[in-house]
Amino acid sequence: MSYIRQLIMTFSKVQQSFKIFSYIRSHQPISNIIPTAFIYDRLLRTTSRKLHFVPVQSTLHFSTSTVTNTSSETMSESENKTLNVYYNDILKAQKDNSILIIDVREKEEIDETGKLPGSIHIPMGEVTNTLLNLSQKDFKEKFNREKPSKDTKIILSCRSGKRSGMVQEQIQKLGYENAYNYVGGWLDWENSQKV
Repeated sequence: MSYIRQLIMTFSKVQQSFKIFSYIRSHQPISNIIPTAFIYDRLLRTTSRKLHFVPVQSTLHFSTSTVTNTSSETMSESENKTLNVYYNDILKAQKDNSILIIDVREKEEIDETGKLPGSIHIPMGEVTNTLLNLSQKDFKEKFNREKPSKDTKIILSCRSGKRSGMVQEQIQKLGYENAYNYVGGWLDWENSQKV
């Protein structure tokens, strides 16, 4: 009887974990940010504690697609560079016409705060399409800037650096290897301006 009770308790905890997973998924607009390692780890720990027949190793590794912004130059799992820039780098880039700064926030955010000075505005969901499909002429007419080549240094910015980090990863896969992420984004810019 106690074995069945353990199974019922374990099932209940697994069910709770799936509710957490559903909550996280429903509150994340981008599906590739779901912390799957957390969910798998939680399920394994819950199951192994109650039933004692699922071996859990201390060095489990699960593949995730999150962007790590812990160092200024590292290689990610897909062998793309994670290149980060900070406030002082933005100040220098604003004076350099060969560098393209793209603010990837949504129109509503730009309307509220204005775009990052010296940047052009392309919403996150449109960056890849714009770089791939807009002709040189159309890009120049729309943004009053030359369309970037694969060698152009591009700095991406958003509100906090997370969305721009995801766009950075996407365009690096397209061959834009000099795509940088402004860590801290608009929040960092705004706070640094107050100092």
